Amino acid sequence: MTKKAEKIDLSDISNELSFLLFILREAKERDEQRMREYASKTKWDSFIQLALHHRVYPIVYSKLSQIRSSCIPADVMETLRYHYNANVLKMMQLTREMNTICGRLSAGGIRTLILKGPVLAVQLYGDMAHRTSKDLDILIDIEDLESAEEAMAQLGYIAEDKPTAKPNWKKKTHHLSFWHKEKAVQVEVHWRINPYSGGGTHSFGQLWERRNTVDIMNLSFHCLGNDDLLYYLADHGARHAWFRLRWLVDIDRLIPRLNVDEMLVYLRKHGGQSFAGQAFLLSEQLLHSKLPSSMDGLTNNKKTIRLARTSLFFLKRIVKLNPVPEKSVVWPYFRYSLSLMTGRQRARYLLNHLEPNGKDMSQLPLYKPLHFLYFPLRPFLWFWRHIINN
Repeated sequence: MTKKAEKIDLSDISNELSFLLFILREAKERDEQRMREYASKTKWDSFIQLALHHRVYPIVYSKLSQIRSSCIPADVMETLRYHYNANVLKMMQLTREMNTICGRLSAGGIRTLILKGPVLAVQLYGDMAHRTSKDLDILIDIEDLESAEEAMAQLGYIAEDKPTAKPNWKKKTHHLSFWHKEKAVQVEVHWRINPYSGGGTHSFGQLWERRNTVDIMNLSFHCLGNDDLLYYLADHGARHAWFRLRWLVDIDRLIPRLNVDEMLVYLRKHGGQSFAGQAFLLSEQLLHSKLPSSMDGLTNNKKTIRLARTSLFFLKRIVKLNPVPEKSVVWPYFRYSLSLMTGRQRARYLLNHLEPNGKDMSQLPLYKPLHFLYFPLRPFLWFWRHIINN
């Protein structure tokens, strides 16, 4: 047993989660005997609940349909098929809306990079039906933000919780969320790929130069290049403690597309070794991803192993961390989040949380001359929102 395996304890993972991982692993041939062993001990309601919670039911249904194993009950397959078909319709709707939005933005001279949604599904899985997405995430240049807001308004979208009353809000946030009531579509417009990146080599111009292009339904969309996509997905998964397996499956599908030497140079230049190493280690241990030995420096160090082991606490359970952690995991998640950050990021995070935000203003509306009162009231409003309400 390797040092990495000793450090990551998988002994207390439920049979249902183990079975789910077994199905999700890329394998040329599926061991029918092991399938039957898992199935004989599986509580099928729990299995379906896990597949839905982890947002992996499309790929699970696709794989089980190909296997055609008699050990999977017909009603389980029917339930998975229902959700699979619903996801197909959702992804088709998002594709149409993505084309409308990108077309309107392009007409205004605004370049777009699609971060997730149907584009990521095709980019990593080859089929938009094999990954779920509840919304669209579109990255633009910060210089185009006002024009993009106008375009979204013209398309019938309303900005949600826009933090304009917060000083330097564009620097302290990284996206705006828009909602279309009639279409029931949510769109997040980003101007940075994560809360603390910006400028330099992660400027929009640099990301645009490294972009990939994906074709869907005879339409072309631009998206992040492979190294930038790794940085984005690994950072996103790490910040959310990998509580959904979908994010790890994304990493598993991305690994074969990476040029390892170029990726290592990229991470040394831009940072992110810790959360990339965490992503690779979890993917290797849970999904049996094949990693070249040149990645050992990322996956076999103390911080990476500690982060991977801590995140398993959330992955083994059905917990909700986004947008607000559920009460039972608030403090473990808070400690985990701080351990993930660099010293500078930790200081910025704490300072940002001492400043008032849009939720404070919605919770206790004050006249503008009295906005200074939000600073001393901030701890009480936060406590009421996160502790009392829960």
